[in-house]
Amino acid sequence: MKTTAVNISDKELLELCGSGNNSGYSVLYQRYSKAAFNSIFRLVNDREEAEDILQEVFVKAFSEIKSLKNTDSFGGWVKRIAINHALNFLRKKKIYFAEIEDDKMLDTKDDELEEKLDLEFRIEELQNVIAELPLQIRTIVNLFLFENMPQEEIAKELNIPPGTVRSYYHRAKKKIFEKLTQKCKNERFA
Repeated sequence: MKTTAVNISDKELLELCGSGNNSGYSVLYQRYSKAAFNSIFRLVNDREEAEDILQEVFVKAFSEIKSLKNTDSFGGWVKRIAINHALNFLRKKKIYFAEIEDDKMLDTKDDELEEKLDLEFRIEELQNVIAELPLQIRTIVNLFLFENMPQEEIAKELNIPPGTVRSYYHRAKKKIFEKLTQKCKNERFA
């Protein structure tokens, strides 16, 4: 039986997997591996490590596929496994997040800063600047901006207070804005 990724639903692919048809696994991998890889890579910032983690993610997903209750959420389930594996990798690398006091956040112009970032800079430049940030800050920014994870959930996953997540994110926005502004100035004078 030939399957095409365009014409078959995740539910049907999961049924193929359940019946032992390997094409179901193949199409699911093709459909979701790129998004999972991108999520992993943004967190670990190392292509080889991200590729290794991606393989672990799909081995786990495919071995536990029968435990998936909502077959319509396979993509989200795989992405969640990917993020958890990437965070576990960071924990094994002994990446620690220090607590930051909430009262040290003084800048109240967050809305202006976000508007400037949205209007003045392309997403690729933003991703390049984020990749240059220290690992702890980059992790929080990527989880919040690209994985749409609420700050409270990030705090829980990283085992740090929500105020620390907010502080790291606030500092990251300032650093990102400064770097992008400097980059823009340099390009104007080049």
